[in-house]
Amino acid sequence: MKQLIQCMGMLMLLFGLSSRVSAQITLVKDGKATSRIVLVEKNEVNEQAATLLQDFVKRISQATLPIVADTKARSGDILIGGKQASAGEDGFLLKTTANEQLQISSGGDKGAIYGVVSLLEQYMGVSYFAKEAYTLTPMQTITLPAIHREETPAFRYRQTYSYNNDDPVYKLWFRLEEPKDMFIENMWVHTFNRILPSDRFGKEHPEYYSFINGEHRPGHNSQWCLTNPKVFDAAVRQLDSIFKAHPDMKMISVSQNDGNNTNCSCPACKEVDEYEGSPSGNLIRFLNKLAERFPDKEFSTLAYLYTMNPPKHVKPLPNVNIMLCDIDCDREVTLTENASGKEFVKAMEGWSKITNNIFVWDYGINFDNYLAPFPNFHILQDNIRLFKKNHATMHFSQIAGSRGGDFAELRAYLVSKLMWNPEVNVDSLMQHFLHGYYGEAAPYLYQYIKIMEGALIGSGQRLWIYDSPVSHKYGMLKPALMRRYNHLFDLAEKAVAAEPDFLKRVQRAR
Repeated sequence: MKQLIQCMGMLMLLFGLSSRVSAQITLVKDGKATSRIVLVEKNEVNEQAATLLQDFVKRISQATLPIVADTKARSGDILIGGKQASAGEDGFLLKTTANEQLQISSGGDKGAIYGVVSLLEQYMGVSYFAKEAYTLTPMQTITLPAIHREETPAFRYRQTYSYNNDDPVYKLWFRLEEPKDMFIENMWVHTFNRILPSDRFGKEHPEYYSFINGEHRPGHNSQWCLTNPKVFDAAVRQLDSIFKAHPDMKMISVSQNDGNNTNCSCPACKEVDEYEGSPSGNLIRFLNKLAERFPDKEFSTLAYLYTMNPPKHVKPLPNVNIMLCDIDCDREVTLTENASGKEFVKAMEGWSKITNNIFVWDYGINFDNYLAPFPNFHILQDNIRLFKKNHATMHFSQIAGSRGGDFAELRAYLVSKLMWNPEVNVDSLMQHFLHGYYGEAAPYLYQYIKIMEGALIGSGQRLWIYDSPVSHKYGMLKPALMRRYNHLFDLAEKAVAAEPDFLKRVQRAR
């Protein structure tokens, strides 16, 4: 009997604790703030997170939650700050406490901000689609359920070209970063000529630059003679000055200039290339020496065009980052399905066997014609999953982010979501975006996208980043389909004719 009473008491205690943890938290009641935002730690990121939360609670309810610091938290407060060890960089934990408070703790960097974004999206019904384009439901009372949500992004660095810098919320909401956020002096690709400018060094030291057809050729697009010890010494002196000028920054790119087959072919470089089976061997040997010279820094370099394939013998040191680019690949199907993609995948798998520090630079853009249709939505998820599987920790999806690019806003929305979590339901996200951004025109635009995808695949025509619309005149852009597309856009415009914002967006997409 005594044991039964003890068990009953323990169950009641546990029930009491669980009831307290599951209690709702009311932020606003009848248009008046009943909660506060408490900065557990006062720093720039936490203050940004607090301001973002305060701003959107006010947009929803017209009530302003006060932001306070250095004070004792009370029931109903939202606490921002603290370290969450199990969440990775940019990750976070949203957790309702036994004291009926909501704690937003960070795995590092901007985790607190992204925790607030998740709170607003998942529990307050705010959706952000594009520059200053969002939806929410006005409420006089805001109540949160019990929450326990932990997230860590799939990639520690996520970049597109869709920043809309004149909208301060956009970049935070889409959880994006820019080279200037991580790379010293924005030095993140094609930096050889910035580190050792040929205008400065070329005349006196032509031997620093590529040996091609019997002579060293200094120039803005020339590469370095990587086996020349004087080049290493000169680069070290330049880098040492850069690091001293930016003591708080860790990462820099030391990478080949743009252009293919421009690497040095002097006897020493050629010997290394042949031994390593790729010009990347010379590059990685050079970068490893820099990584040893500056062990507290991280060096990124390109695996691009002539350096795409990994070396046979040398392995990058842990603080050497491989920026692997799939520029030569077609985009009508996933990278595992066509010949150009398979060649890249083979290279990526080779790199993934020798390093866990890979930055994938992918392309979803037509450089020759921004306005041309570029129906690659059906391959985005599989490709990003593939990058993650092969040890990519950083990802740049170079897409047409400016207005006027083919469904630029939708593309940026989907890519940003996939870079955070490659397992999201892409079709549901597309439907959500189309309805939120285009209103009642959404079903017609969805049909347009799907018909064009099918037509592209059925045509057997490649889709690549230097495409001409003329190449698709017998496929996805043949006259019968063009008539169908125009009909769908007619219906889309008609559906939102009375709503100027939606109509303008449909017309821009058209």
